[in-house]
Amino acid sequence: MVKFFIETFGCTANVSASELMGYLLLECGFEKTDNRESADFVILNTCVVKAPTENKIKDQIIKLARRFPLIIAGCLPQVMSDWCKENIPKAALIGVDHFYEICQAADALMNEQEFRLISRKREFSQETKRVRARDLTGIIEISKGCTGECAYCIVRIAKGSLVSKSPDLILNEASTALKEGCREIWLTAQDTASYGFDIEKTLSDIVKKIADLPGDFMIRIGMMNADYALQFLPEIKEMFKIPKVYSFIHLPLQSGSDNVLTKMKRKYSVREYLFLIDELRKIKDFTISTDIITGLPGETEEDFNQTKVLLEKIQFDIVNISKYGDRKGTVASKSKEKIPTEIVKERSVIITKLVNNMTLERNKKWIGWQGDALALRIDKRNNTILLRNRFYKLISVESSTLVLGQWYRVEITRAHKTRLIGNVVSVPKGQFEIVNRKKQV
Repeated sequence: MVKFFIETFGCTANVSASELMGYLLLECGFEKTDNRESADFVILNTCVVKAPTENKIKDQIIKLARRFPLIIAGCLPQVMSDWCKENIPKAALIGVDHFYEICQAADALMNEQEFRLISRKREFSQETKRVRARDLTGIIEISKGCTGECAYCIVRIAKGSLVSKSPDLILNEASTALKEGCREIWLTAQDTASYGFDIEKTLSDIVKKIADLPGDFMIRIGMMNADYALQFLPEIKEMFKIPKVYSFIHLPLQSGSDNVLTKMKRKYSVREYLFLIDELRKIKDFTISTDIITGLPGETEEDFNQTKVLLEKIQFDIVNISKYGDRKGTVASKSKEKIPTEIVKERSVIITKLVNNMTLERNKKWIGWQGDALALRIDKRNNTILLRNRFYKLISVESSTLVLGQWYRVEITRAHKTRLIGNVVSVPKGQFEIVNRKKQV
């Protein structure tokens, strides 16, 4: 039997695509292997959002092409088909709208036939089953593409304009995941808040319908941009009151300077972003994640300082930091206001130190907290159990007796910048009961 190996780079939507491709290949009679060396062909599901990631993937492609038949899927062949044709002419290429045609690609590859599918297509796969990266987590891509025109970002070029998935298909995928034992549903998109804008639906509509499905599970809302979140703020606030929805939100800030936000072509101001955060925090505690880019062309020292001040003011729980890098075809890549690489790196180091201190102090406020948390997976690096509470805080517990998929009452005893450390107190009586919140977060 012909064996395949999949390696995935990039966003959660890419993970979902790899899960789909893995299932379809099994249905077509191929065999999945977790050992690349035993594979008859290799699939690389690629990402080109950041230059370092793109370069890493390209290096790996060149090396693997000498040893394996390759299928290159995702964003890289979508936006760099010429590079693929020149450097890996024998590889099969599948763009971001054709993941569900993976079996045809595999058949062509094994028969040494040319295969390239990188055209635009609005349709989604109707298949609801997946080979899941995590047994208890069902990832559902609710839309592809976006409505943004960000000056630095290649995602719009790679993913295209917004196309929302039908509510019926999303519900079918969620139902399948729950029937297969998933205890989390992750909704992912380039911008979840814009879901349904093209089909006269809203994110809150579909979240409410998923939450009404029977079962004991939680819903994680993926990244949303502030401009759409502000448009639908009343509905979003009500959505986050649903007990099955994690109190977690990922809102990219990118910069604390209105000058830079304008250069970025972000569709909100610092004032509007602060208003959104304040309104969300009025309804409950949130774990808030954000993204920051340092060194955009034209970013002055004052702009950078404004970002530092705003980070301190908002006090995020998670901050993803990126150094600006040119992305082919973007507005920013053509700017004449480029900042020297050493300054970009210096600003990234400064922000990283600030964020590390901030997130550690935020997590320390959880010490002494007791409440319910869901056991989801094993951390194979140190053989601990990883749980999530309602606030989507990652909790590590040393125990060999916990059952994955079950809720436990835990107490937080220590904190690191990326996770909490705790002990199990008991099995909770109430699914979502939270007790003894000693410190306000």
